[in-house]
Amino acid sequence: MTFKKVFPILAVILGAVCGVLHGMDLVYGYDSVDLPTGAPWLAMLYAVAAVAAVLCVAVSFTYRKTSDRYQAFEAYLTGGGDLHKTAAVLCAALFVLFGLLGLYGTATNLMQLPMFERVTLIPMYLFAIASGLTLIRLGGGAARGTVSEENAALIFLPIAWAALDLVNTFKANGSEPMEGKFVFELLAAATLLCALHAYARMLFSTPRPRYLACLGGLGVVFGLAGGIGCAMDWLLGGTDDLLMIPRGGCYLACALWFAYQLSRMAACKDEPEGPELKKGKPVQNEEK
Repeated sequence: MTFKKVFPILAVILGAVCGVLHGMDLVYGYDSVDLPTGAPWLAMLYAVAAVAAVLCVAVSFTYRKTSDRYQAFEAYLTGGGDLHKTAAVLCAALFVLFGLLGLYGTATNLMQLPMFERVTLIPMYLFAIASGLTLIRLGGGAARGTVSEENAALIFLPIAWAALDLVNTFKANGSEPMEGKFVFELLAAATLLCALHAYARMLFSTPRPRYLACLGGLGVVFGLAGGIGCAMDWLLGGTDDLLMIPRGGCYLACALWFAYQLSRMAACKDEPEGPELKKGKPVQNEEK
């Protein structure tokens, strides 16, 4: 078994470890006035996250830098059959469930929220619900071995969700002095947004398998870290803010979806070679 094939499992394990450490830090790393208690959880979390980031970058170099545009999706992201459909439906169900929970929580607490969150949270959770449809449609297409232009265009729905979540998380926590309280939620939103961009590139532009493998792995690690951390913070009594649960649940759903995509990429035997790049653009062959 090659290192590439165990990479999705390692990314999930490292993401789960980061999530547990993040949850422990949120619950036990700060006192009643939000000052650090000196607990080692955050330092351990940074160490594991750094190892995970180096691993994702290292494994990504085992993939081709570019791939043939008209074979990339079929080569890397199809062939799961019923398993692909099942994975897509389960992740979509989580997305829809937590999107609905977030929409309900936002609507019932709308007047208590700052104006910026009133404006951004409702469309963010609507996009999260719509992202469930995207995962099902893309999963069905992958199971059939192809993807239509209509289904491919749906990838911009989860991209919109991740972008709104990133902006909202930064705005809500920009004045928070303790970076451990919010930085891994920012990393979750940012890496998932970049991974979704890399997935869209596989569909619409010059495919970059190396780019998708690296950012997909980071999305799995930090998405699980943010999702599990938020859940532990609430379950262990670190916070009573129910609005963090749907946000963390959406991270978890998207991270698990990318974990499955990485498993499909690892199963690719014949990687279609693509054009050489020069300054990020394909090199045009000039006739003499």
